[in-house]
Amino acid sequence: MNISDRRKLAMASSVRDFFATHPYDNAGYTAADQQLALRIGRADELVRQQIAGRQAVSGAVAQREELRTEISASLALLTGLMRQAAREEPNLGVALKRPEQGEGVQAFLARARVGAARAAEHRELLVKYGMPQDYPEALGALLDRFEAAVNAKHAARAAHVGAAAELTSVVAEIMDLVRQLDTINRFRFRDDAESLAAWRSARNVAWPAGEKGREPDKGIQPAA
Repeated sequence: MNISDRRKLAMASSVRDFFATHPYDNAGYTAADQQLALRIGRADELVRQQIAGRQAVSGAVAQREELRTEISASLALLTGLMRQAAREEPNLGVALKRPEQGEGVQAFLARARVGAARAAEHRELLVKYGMPQDYPEALGALLDRFEAAVNAKHAARAAHVGAAAELTSVVAEIMDLVRQLDTINRFRFRDDAESLAAWRSARNVAWPAGEKGREPDKGIQPAA
């Protein structure tokens, strides 16, 4: 969530608190109050979804990189054994190269899948040179976990991006409601300077002093 949206949500909470101490028997005011409460609740859910999404992305990336290191070590073993076994089967290692530094995730996964398939195909020969009997299955399981971590990262990022997009829309709706309430309250408190000042304070979006390019929301004008 960006700084602007964070401040607007803080302002919305302040406005909601103002309602509790300044009730008003007006249908439009009451409806806007109820809608604002719903929008604030939805915004809170989206903020939590954003945070959870970021944490899930970080966790998936960490797991993916840990598995990538383990898979690379396993492929290094296989490549070395294939090179030795090629004395009996000259074409054994032709289609398999060690993963390259900085290789993309999909290319890495495809290369490793080829390695697992060739290890299974030439199991009997490679076991003679030191490959564990269950090596193809163990490598396949690592690759399944790696792919699951990649997919989890993509899903978490999609959830995070979706929440961010919806939050922008919800904040815009909140600001529209606050503008409506500002119109009502400026008329309502036209002869009550103290209450009008309290309302202005509640709906103020305070930008840091001296921050260039930042101004209060132009949709909320100071009361006349």
